[in-house]
Amino acid sequence: MIKQKLLNHLSSALQQAAPQLNNLAVDDTMTAAFRLERPRNPEHGDYAVNVSFLARHTKMAPPKIAEVLQGVLSDDRMIVTVVGGYLNFQLSTAFLAEALVGIIHSPAPGCNDGLSEERVLLEYVSANPTGPLHIGHGRWAALGDAIIRLMRHCGAEVTAEFYINDAGVQMGNITTSVYWRCVELLKADGLLSGPVELPETLPYPGEYVLDVAKAYLADAQRQAHLLSASPSEPSAEARQAIQDFSREFLLSDQRALLDRMRVPFESWISEKEYLYDRGVIPETLDALTRKGFTYEAEDALWFKSTEFGDEKDRVLRKSDGSFTYLMPDIAYHHDKFSRKDDQGQARYNRILNIWGADHHGYIPRMRGAIQALGHSPDQFEVLLGQLVNLIVDGERTRMGKRRKMLTLQDVVDEVGVDATRFWMVSKSADTSLDFDVDLAASATSENPVFYVQYAHARCCSILRNAVESPVNVDSGEVAQPFVTAEALQVFEQNLNIQTLAPLFDSLPDPKEQQVLKALLLMLDGFEDVVRDAARFRSPHFVTQYAQDVSAQFHSFYGVCRILTPEPSLTQARLMLIRAIQKTLAQALDLLGVSAPERM
Repeated sequence: MIKQKLLNHLSSALQQAAPQLNNLAVDDTMTAAFRLERPRNPEHGDYAVNVSFLARHTKMAPPKIAEVLQGVLSDDRMIVTVVGGYLNFQLSTAFLAEALVGIIHSPAPGCNDGLSEERVLLEYVSANPTGPLHIGHGRWAALGDAIIRLMRHCGAEVTAEFYINDAGVQMGNITTSVYWRCVELLKADGLLSGPVELPETLPYPGEYVLDVAKAYLADAQRQAHLLSASPSEPSAEARQAIQDFSREFLLSDQRALLDRMRVPFESWISEKEYLYDRGVIPETLDALTRKGFTYEAEDALWFKSTEFGDEKDRVLRKSDGSFTYLMPDIAYHHDKFSRKDDQGQARYNRILNIWGADHHGYIPRMRGAIQALGHSPDQFEVLLGQLVNLIVDGERTRMGKRRKMLTLQDVVDEVGVDATRFWMVSKSADTSLDFDVDLAASATSENPVFYVQYAHARCCSILRNAVESPVNVDSGEVAQPFVTAEALQVFEQNLNIQTLAPLFDSLPDPKEQQVLKALLLMLDGFEDVVRDAARFRSPHFVTQYAQDVSAQFHSFYGVCRILTPEPSLTQARLMLIRAIQKTLAQALDLLGVSAPERM
């Protein structure tokens, strides 16, 4: 990577020039402080670095420091000039060609080991099994999976986990709702005798509940069991059967949609089975009590969360003996931190969650509980996903004029998986997202995912056309291909700075040279983009980068003919196209978006 090579060059130069810089004692903090930037004015070079920060260490003026460093930065692959306290680097074509060779020969562009020490458990989506996934879940699904892909591309070990909230009052509510929908169906079919009064409202009134009820009654034995009891007083056995069926039915729908969206989970954790049945909750509560972080008041058990910066203490167990939502969440995170690997060491050194923005106030109390239980709160991280606003026919709406758009399934059906995923991560997670349904479904350059996919497909088309024999539509004659597939393969395998020379020598126009250089520097910077996107949990860095590369490619394609009568020139230019194609394909894959070869 060019930037890293320049930084290494600067570090070496600083060591070499130390005697001329008032015997500067060079340390790692100094070399790490170099920041390369792309000058806005191309005449100032390809990269620039401000050396002013060294003034306080050397007691010298920044321009003088820059001049000293310039004197030892001799390299025939670049020209170094001084402007004030800046060193400007003008790169030679050999430097650029070397970078292009690296991209072509890389099995996975952007791959690095920047997060190789990270062992991460990422829990996200975690919807209640009481209904279909909504568009907010879709944003968190796309965001979480893209972060996982990015972190793994940077060497991290990441486990994706889905927490099934199947032990709270919501399970009783879905059971009640499905039961009365069953009674409604049986009554409509004339299978219930006597008057039956249905509730005016249900905890979950959505039409999807009717689908669950129909599926439940499709089994003759289950139907007969309901008919044998009083409609107004379902037995505990009947309620449990309906609850178990509803949970599996709705969870199965959620899994199917996540699979369709290419969002896999290695671990599915049931709150009921994992925390309640295994006794994790009482064990965690005992641990908090032994450490002196609980007390009883008003017939309830409280957590001393104010000792950890929370605005008030929080109830863990209510006066009726039931737990608040906080207690199982604390137990769940205690379990996360306590998991061990095969050697008995901590399985994870980072516990990462994606929560809805309404959980903002939940973070300090959870962080406090983690610290109270003896774990490091610095290893606990939460991303808050903001709301998604649907735009239909140019207006924000929860209901499209053409069809209902209330669920994630509706959005995916309307615009497809690729557009859904790309749009969902196109903005920072901490900002609200306007999802333009009509634009996302369109095949226009204004649609960012189409724009990037089309650029990739166009690269594939150029590479195909280069090795195919064109047919004259008028005469039917078959011409020779620009290059043979075998020759192109050999050229790519043996690619080096010399064989790429025609790519640079064939563009006499300075504007064409500048477009080529900008494109190569952008491709070379992909690793930085990937590393920053992973480190800051910001996949939108990659969506923007992919759009920028696509735009730069279209600009280059507009000023430079790729397929020419000269085989050596054609092959050299095709290597640039190959590098663009590889980089865009990798960028799309990191976003969980397909890279079509034809459109």
